[in-house]
Amino acid sequence: MGKIQKIREEKKIQEQIDNELQKKKNKKAVIIAGIVIVVIIGTVFGISYLLKGKTNIMGNEATNTTIKVTIETARGNIELELNREAAPNTVDNFVKLSEEGFYDGTRFHRVVEDFVIQGGDPLSKDPNAENVGSGGPGYTFKDEINPRSLGVDESVIAQLEAAGYTFNYLLKSIPNNVGAISMANSGPNTNGSQFFIITTKDQPYLNGKHTVFGNVISGMEVVQKVEQGDIINKITIND
Repeated sequence: MGKIQKIREEKKIQEQIDNELQKKKNKKAVIIAGIVIVVIIGTVFGISYLLKGKTNIMGNEATNTTIKVTIETARGNIELELNREAAPNTVDNFVKLSEEGFYDGTRFHRVVEDFVIQGGDPLSKDPNAENVGSGGPGYTFKDEINPRSLGVDESVIAQLEAAGYTFNYLLKSIPNNVGAISMANSGPNTNGSQFFIITTKDQPYLNGKHTVFGNVISGMEVVQKVEQGDIINKITIND
């Protein structure tokens, strides 16, 4: 073999090696690109899932930002719109209990004129029970309140925090005004099943102390007719 031919053969072999290496590089690049695309898609879907809804405190998937609810009574129906952006865990808890029929047959066991109607105590099913007002679902959960979004004075916030209240300053809370549905409690982070609806006058002094999770959108005339002992026939989740 001549020197020139040998050089040509060596060059040809090197070109083959280079081609193989390039093929491997291209293949690797395609694989990496595929992985990147999968990761991006997964991230997008993950973010979309979190924005659309998340697993609530009861372990159920909740997706709607607002949920419409009907409280059926002998005096008429009360239509509510619950707001998960204001109080996601509170709304999810109320929906769960409602769907389980927890509230069906309970009574508005506390009615204070020009203030609130309060219900949600399972003990109220017995009109003769002596401890009505102390019942619940068997667990408690944390408040969901951002007092700053409600305009509560910083000195009052400091007092509430000293008393044991913990706040979530990322929430956009709803004020305790007429038509608001709010959680009854026995102190910080003692929410369970009991709730109240404000009837005729705004109650700003309750801001920071009670989690508001929705508002009456129809049936305020029914709210204002409710008397102590009136029965909640059923609570229906409409969407």
